[in-house]
Amino acid sequence: MPSALYGQRGVLGVSEKVLYLNISDQVKKFPKYRRELISRLGSKPFGKDDVNGPKYEWSARDNRPFSAQVVVDTTDSATVVHVGTPGVFNVDDIFQASNGCQYLVTSVAGGTEVTFEKLSGTQAAMVVGATLEIVSGGTAHGKDADNMVTTGLGDYYNFVGNFEDVIELDDIAHAAMLRGEESQGELVARKQMELTEKLQRALVMGIRTRNDVKKRTTLGGIKNMIDTYAPANKIDFGGVWTDSVVQGKLDAALDVIAKKAFEKPVMYVSPAFMTKFKYIQDDTFRGGESPTGRGIGVVKTYRSHTFGDINVVQLQGMGTLMDDFVAIGDESTIGYKAHKGLAWHTYPLARTGQGFRWQIAGIYTFKMEIPESWVYFHNLGL
Repeated sequence: MPSALYGQRGVLGVSEKVLYLNISDQVKKFPKYRRELISRLGSKPFGKDDVNGPKYEWSARDNRPFSAQVVVDTTDSATVVHVGTPGVFNVDDIFQASNGCQYLVTSVAGGTEVTFEKLSGTQAAMVVGATLEIVSGGTAHGKDADNMVTTGLGDYYNFVGNFEDVIELDDIAHAAMLRGEESQGELVARKQMELTEKLQRALVMGIRTRNDVKKRTTLGGIKNMIDTYAPANKIDFGGVWTDSVVQGKLDAALDVIAKKAFEKPVMYVSPAFMTKFKYIQDDTFRGGESPTGRGIGVVKTYRSHTFGDINVVQLQGMGTLMDDFVAIGDESTIGYKAHKGLAWHTYPLARTGQGFRWQIAGIYTFKMEIPESWVYFHNLGL
């Protein structure tokens, strides 16, 4: 026979199964604009790798470059040239010098000593700093295979971050609630939303640290990974907001990552940046105007000369953390993942009088597969 409970809501008559809430179900209720980065990213860059400890390590092999610079002057009759970057040239590659003359590589010693023969054009001296570009291949038909050109592996790592909070549930009148009358599901969902926003901030601005004495690790985010592994990709914006200067800075940044990005990059900006960015060439291109609407809408795409249209993503809920930071990079190379078995979850703590205490926790790390495929601006002048 069913029974009825009277009075205010409480946990007294609720089963353990109902109380043990699944956070992943609650997260769907959050406003998307408050967790844009959490929604866009996932664990794809991790593949099938599990996060099984406080430290997560990975390796990435860079794309083979197709150009190198001369490091020793040559004469106009030379047959050998020394370049500064190993692993660029292989036997039967065809490369072009600055004057347009093309050469066929006949042997490579030590990765940087390239022996060649002229293929077409007028041979000229090659000077230090001149760029040699691979343009084609010229392997003879029926020739035996040559050795493969390999590039070194880059080793990277990050730590996990532990995100947790506690809620208190009064079993009679919810008197211990922080913000008025809420069911346990609503309260847990709100608390977890706050933790999710904290995780989103960490994915962008977190700094990788480790303290063995205090048994604490923190995860490094986008900015920290670039600072650590690709410091040359930190660009001074200059604080000048004329159309041509801003476009020049953005296009120059895209050129920096053009050889590293596998997919079209995206740009992460703050509302503070958007307040000025939306006026860049606002009189040159308009779309979807409303006859009754007013104002200038936020920028959704930026038309670059390198990649064409790239998405511009405005990250809310970041406070002032991104007021001097704009990141551009290949979004397919970044993601976050929970420690195995420790994604967002709740569990009961010790009972306190007539109340209950519940722990909300999640342990996550961040991966930037190829840091050189990302760049960021500072000194925005906001």
